[in-house]
Amino acid sequence: MDAIATISAEAVQGLSRFNLDFLGLEIQSVKVNGVDAAHSRDGRELAITPAKAISTGETFTTTVLYRGSPEPRSTKAIPIAVGWIATGNGSYVLNEPEGASTWYPVNDHPSDKASYTFHVIVPDGYSVIANGNLVNKTPTGDGHTTWTYEEKAPMASYLTQLAIGDFRFSTTPGPDGVAIRNAFASPLADDATIDFSRTPEMLQLFAADFGPYPFDVYGAVVVNDRTQFALETQTLSIFDSSFVDGSVDGDEAIAHELAHQWFGDSLTPSSWKDIWLNEGFATYGEWLWHEHVSGTPIALSAHAVYDQLNGTALPGDPGVEHLFDVGAVYDRGALTLQALRLT
Repeated sequence: MDAIATISAEAVQGLSRFNLDFLGLEIQSVKVNGVDAAHSRDGRELAITPAKAISTGETFTTTVLYRGSPEPRSTKAIPIAVGWIATGNGSYVLNEPEGASTWYPVNDHPSDKASYTFHVIVPDGYSVIANGNLVNKTPTGDGHTTWTYEEKAPMASYLTQLAIGDFRFSTTPGPDGVAIRNAFASPLADDATIDFSRTPEMLQLFAADFGPYPFDVYGAVVVNDRTQFALETQTLSIFDSSFVDGSVDGDEAIAHELAHQWFGDSLTPSSWKDIWLNEGFATYGEWLWHEHVSGTPIALSAHAVYDQLNGTALPGDPGVEHLFDVGAVYDRGALTLQALRLT
């Protein structure tokens, strides 16, 4: 990729220097307010020293010009690589918890949220999907097309999504004026249309339970890859082909990622040690959906999980190596909510 990242920010204190997270790619230039800035990098830490110090309350713009082939990185928190994933005929990103900084410079921390605009230039014949709304799609005249997406709602860096490939798009009206737009890998699109057909019903259920859907668009991107993952990227949850079988049976994972739009995306923990607030509510969302479609009381779902727990860590501050521990964070988190509800 050849890329430009432009970051608008406000200084909450005087800054003679500031840091961003950025790993691996070649930096060609860094400017602050249009003026060349000194910079150095130590691992993922990019230290920037502007030519003129920035005052408290001042709004400033940082522009980083860079290039290279982004590589995913390993993390102790999850058993698969995170960041930019190339599939041979396309690519997508899995950023949670620290993959965003493998493909753009950012303060890669859940507490620091921003609005985003993506301008992505790809060869004709490729499609692009990203967070938020498609603003325009413009041919460049040289065999490429620029796709522009905009997500105006504040978004944590780990929730950004950008996928490039062969997708079939659909946009339909959902409940309460929420547009539902999906991008399914073309070979999977027919089956995926069935798998995700109950999304409007889920939206209606969760809006009744949690309050209005917090964004103006929702949908899923399904990539033609098989690594057993799904992730609640904001307004556009991502799933791999293992979730596609042409049936609505067992669509609790789809409900799980949708519930995250309220808990994790709109409401984001200030630090990773509180990850159970994301996963506990999303797991509870699965139970709510299961109760809705099957009539199984939530109490039974909770007891079934409780009876299988054995030796798991506690949900609060599970540590980096147990950040996504199913028993400790997901199940115990949801059981905590059930205990609170009963109380």
